[in-house]
Amino acid sequence: MSSLLIEKKEELTKKLCSVKEPIIIYGAGVAGQVLLIACKEAGIQIEAFCDNNIKKKGSILNSLEIIHTDDIKNRHPEAIFIISSADITDIKDHLVAYGYLEASLYPGGLILKGFDFSEFKNHYEPYNNEDKDKGFVEFAISSTIECHEGYLDPKKIFMRSVDIVVTEKCTMKCVDCSNLMQFFEKPESYEIDEMNKAIELLCLFSDQIFEFRVIGGEPFVNKKVHNVIEKLISESKVKRIVIYTNGNVIPRENQIECLKHEKVLMNITDYSRSGEKIEDEYTKKLSRFVRTTDKLEQLCIDNEIDYRRHPPENWTDCGRIENFNRTIEENQRIFDECCCKNLTTLSKNELHRCPFSAQITRLGVCDEKEDYIDLTKHTDLIANRKKLKKLLDDKSSLKACDFCPGRALHDPQIIPAKQIKMPLPYKRNVELSDS
Repeated sequence: MSSLLIEKKEELTKKLCSVKEPIIIYGAGVAGQVLLIACKEAGIQIEAFCDNNIKKKGSILNSLEIIHTDDIKNRHPEAIFIISSADITDIKDHLVAYGYLEASLYPGGLILKGFDFSEFKNHYEPYNNEDKDKGFVEFAISSTIECHEGYLDPKKIFMRSVDIVVTEKCTMKCVDCSNLMQFFEKPESYEIDEMNKAIELLCLFSDQIFEFRVIGGEPFVNKKVHNVIEKLISESKVKRIVIYTNGNVIPRENQIECLKHEKVLMNITDYSRSGEKIEDEYTKKLSRFVRTTDKLEQLCIDNEIDYRRHPPENWTDCGRIENFNRTIEENQRIFDECCCKNLTTLSKNELHRCPFSAQITRLGVCDEKEDYIDLTKHTDLIANRKKLKKLLDDKSSLKACDFCPGRALHDPQIIPAKQIKMPLPYKRNVELSDS
């Protein structure tokens, strides 16, 4: 963002109170709702919300319309935006691509910092009443504040989110899994010592990692996943740990204690409620998950574990591997529009820019050394910080992009979690095109 935006909260508030252009809050989630209240109290007039979730298009939230990103430029060509999303880098890139100037984009975290939202927390109603959570409001607000602060300090190596893959094994077999678990013929759980060493090195090379997302497969299939969680808890540079589970595996007794830690949030996807009208056979397949998911939620309540329970969200047709043979410019467009290009992924000792890159490397489809860094290859701190900074900031596309169907915010959503019986075939060691 422009250096114009690195200013004090009081200066930003005064500036926004005096502008003539319509002011839009980007992000109609929890942080956006709280940001609206903070703006009203500060005398900042808000015109509308903007959001990339097509399901929210045209909805009314707190008496304001939610305008979809595809419509915003026609509706408000000269708007000023206050970004409430923690993914400030992605949102900035998308708004600039729509034709807005960086100088018209402001970090909402600056306004949210120090704002007392306790009254809002007590009356918060999740969108469509689909979420059942504990502590999610605090998590969302702190995410926005800390991610915006990290983004506005160019000297720091700040990582908003890092996926750590602990297993390829899963209790489901989703044909459209965006993490490509449907292609692993012999899935395995990764070694704890190797993962913990990689965590140590990544924390050494970076200044702050706001969020580690513990994923799989299904993370609780790895019987030693609690050792990874405990390691992440012990790292002072890691602020939050989110465990993504499908709710089908109940944690063992020796795993519960670490889940109680204030850093930890359980993200439970409830596949018994897809939110779509689907065929009876599919409904019956997923209905068996209700009992286990209910039991997991009760375990969280009984043990005071922060959690969020929600139906499957934002599934698109991105769980495919294909050699597209695109031009450099076409792959740059795929990269520019990707909503996961800043979702770095730690796969064993490799740090990849995105989860797709990590998985096709693991599958042997494409092993492009420039797409990731091996954290164990060199021990020089300065050299590794430079490599990490380059991976995070200096990429216009990845070789992996040429095998990815793309994952843009505006992609149509598909029915989630359709099941298959056998792993899907794919081509190993596909030669990269000269383009």
